[in-house]
Amino acid sequence: MYTLDANDARKADQRGGLITETGKYIGKFTRAEDIKASSGTKGIDFSFVSNTGQKARFALYTTKSDGSKISIGHGFVMALMTCLKLREIKPQQMMVKKWDRDANAEIDAQALCFPDLMGKPIGVLLEAEAYEKNNGEVGSRMVLAGVFQAETELTASELLDRKVQPEQLSKIVMTLRDRPLRAKKAGASGGTSKTAAQGFDDMDDDIPF
Repeated sequence: MYTLDANDARKADQRGGLITETGKYIGKFTRAEDIKASSGTKGIDFSFVSNTGQKARFALYTTKSDGSKISIGHGFVMALMTCLKLREIKPQQMMVKKWDRDANAEIDAQALCFPDLMGKPIGVLLEAEAYEKNNGEVGSRMVLAGVFQAETELTASELLDRKVQPEQLSKIVMTLRDRPLRAKKAGASGGTSKTAAQGFDDMDDDIPF
């Protein structure tokens, strides 16, 4: 005997459990790893799992090798901290699920991560971006385009302004688009900003948490 479970029925359509469509998702980060590219650029590599079990991975590059900020990626990290009501985050070694190319699967591995960003409800806006693989083929990956507080759907700027009714999110969702293939560039910016990611410096006295 079987009883219909609508959630499981939906999961069966989700193409291997990966997020492949541009849109709005609520879930949590299972990994927020402190990373450094060969160029010296620093950032955070995220593994995201939606409430329906779909997964995505994306990176936000925040600091150049000379120590200067990458405004878009840094702004998104500040927005995430605002939505999660965090004033400071520090990395620490911990065991997480991480993709292993050799095993072609997720394995348990030690990584330097930001635990305060992980395991908490968070809303993200993702856009599907076409890119050229090393073998010349065209693939698709998800890129962060916005964040919001999961329980209220308020954006970072609305939270900082102490607003209680979400107004920006629906407008931002309307602007989401698939990103076509473009020429490769040295380094990564962490996505195209669709929200006001600037203005987080010099605002300490105005932070409502």
